[in-house]
Amino acid sequence: MASNQVIILAIDGGGIKGIIPAYFLTQIEQKTGKSCYQLFDIIGGTSTGGIIAAALTTINPGNGQLPFSAANLLNIYQCDGSKIFVAQNADLHAKYYADDGNGNGIEPYLQNTVGDTLLSSAKNAIQALAGSRIIQMFTTGYTVNSTGYDITNPILGQDFGPYLFNWYDAANGTADDYCVWEAARGTSAAPSYFPIAYVGGNRSPRSGASQRWIVDGGTMSNNPAVWALTEALRLGLAQSLSEITIISLGTGVYPGACGAGIHNNKAWDCPDNGDWSITPWMIENMIDLQGYQTEGMLVNIILDAVQLVSANQLTILQQGGLNYYRLEPVIPQSLSSMDNISQENIDNLTAAATSYLSGDGSEIFADIITILEQSNVALKKN
Repeated sequence: MASNQVIILAIDGGGIKGIIPAYFLTQIEQKTGKSCYQLFDIIGGTSTGGIIAAALTTINPGNGQLPFSAANLLNIYQCDGSKIFVAQNADLHAKYYADDGNGNGIEPYLQNTVGDTLLSSAKNAIQALAGSRIIQMFTTGYTVNSTGYDITNPILGQDFGPYLFNWYDAANGTADDYCVWEAARGTSAAPSYFPIAYVGGNRSPRSGASQRWIVDGGTMSNNPAVWALTEALRLGLAQSLSEITIISLGTGVYPGACGAGIHNNKAWDCPDNGDWSITPWMIENMIDLQGYQTEGMLVNIILDAVQLVSANQLTILQQGGLNYYRLEPVIPQSLSSMDNISQENIDNLTAAATSYLSGDGSEIFADIITILEQSNVALKKN
């Protein structure tokens, strides 16, 4: 492997299914004997993958001067789901609290887990560690407002549009220097599951960065690998595709959610031939591609579509020299929920990840380990 390779880790969204990439990363750290901050130049994620990316690159208050390990994160997914998915049980509200006012919910959980560390401070602390390789960390999000009120002339990037919480911009200006917990909260603010994330604005415990109301990055990029590629080019870490290696981790794809039943969805209140209004598409329990009932079919298709588009684009970019490796198991409908935190589901997700690495994903995983080991050898020589 060329010594100038930029090695990228990109992690998809998927809620509790983050168990799958978290498990993959435990095996990567075990096989290489190194932590992720020592293995990758760029680490980025969307939604649950953004939480993983942020934690892998932030000092763990409970672990002295080291960041969260993959094993720490796997344990969080396996044990702390009930602290994150705290049900509201109120009509027209998001399914889960951001903060229930009593210290429960995803916001206080993230605040208590990573503290009030700023992105710029996390960057300085991790890059100062022995053997650190990491240059950039990012999480994806989509800004839907900057004030919470009407904006006469909305500005792209400020008032609406894609946004990356990231080390580089945070270090170059206070307007982008959010708390790590805000970067994790913003990227995982899945519409209807959690309230829109309110970040920045200098209102404690929020940072003094620009105020934003932001939703889950999965709304525009559930697979953040293309963003990671462009970050390598934006920061001048690479000049060509052949200098970039992307290791992309999925949270498991359930093929049935990628499509829809047509004639088998015909009912007394549901027209045939896909002639559907917002109610069937968004609210009714409809039949998916594999015959299972699902609510919010359109959202499921969109989330899978943006993920599949990125994977297809990156596969084709290999023809231009990109080195691209993707780990993602096919999972059954029973494991496809983003918020099933039952012990049985958690155990089954862990088993699915374990089985995949010893089965269908074994060759790709072996290639990834070889690449990481060779890359670090080359780095030492330089």
